[in-house]
Amino acid sequence: MRGMKILAIETSCDETAIAVLSFSGAKKAPRVRILASMVSSQAALHAPFGGVVPNLAKREHQKNLVPIFLELMAQLNPIPSQKEKSAAHNPSAFEKQITRIFVHEPELLSLFNAHIRTLPRPDIDAIAVTNGPGLAPALWVGVNFARALSVLWHIPLMPVNHMAGHLYSPLLKKDVEHKTRRLHAIKFPALALLVSGGHTELVLVRGYGKYKIIGETLDDAAGEAFDKVARILDLGYPGGPVIAAIAEMKSKIKNLKLKISLPRPMIHSKKYNFSFSG
Repeated sequence: MRGMKILAIETSCDETAIAVLSFSGAKKAPRVRILASMVSSQAALHAPFGGVVPNLAKREHQKNLVPIFLELMAQLNPIPSQKEKSAAHNPSAFEKQITRIFVHEPELLSLFNAHIRTLPRPDIDAIAVTNGPGLAPALWVGVNFARALSVLWHIPLMPVNHMAGHLYSPLLKKDVEHKTRRLHAIKFPALALLVSGGHTELVLVRGYGKYKIIGETLDDAAGEAFDKVARILDLGYPGGPVIAAIAEMKSKIKNLKLKISLPRPMIHSKKYNFSFSG
């Protein structure tokens, strides 16, 4: 790969994120350079509810995607001239296709038509978008935005399982000399433990793109358990960081004795699943 550039879009939960990355080197051990990255968090919006409200998350993604995208493009290139602007080959057919794509996101359609349609095609080779797992209303907003960009600029679209992103991201090590990140080679087969806000999984990785889930939570994910505990104790949202901070503080108190005995479920189970509910 020689300087392949990918536009990445993520709306699986309560963060609207867009980035442009450049890839070079061997496919199995590429060098990755983050050319631009924007993240908008909805944590403050969902805090009063003690967790993410799917329809509110969808609404915020609709509002945030276009402004974030425009700011991201401004980081990459100067404002283009009118001559460079994109035009659909068949305006009538294009109009119908874009309207169909955004049939459930009218606000995003309006913003797209007002601000995106006249932009020039950027120097991007492909568009990657999270297509799962996650909150369905939130996911569809990002997927449809990516579909519309793909149609507008005739750029290939790649759906991505974002749990694979969680799997590989710890292996991206900083390369100070080249100012990039290098994906360290993996010796297969490998076992991956994935612990995110909504997922807890053990995955057998036989090769790149070859995954088998051999264990997962039967109820709540670990992150959801933290949020529920924080809500019960009135600690705020998200629960993980505040609980971690309290645990760190308590660990420094000498002779602290805790007399709380928590249940240990499934210790006699012969399967590799988890349970955090209760």
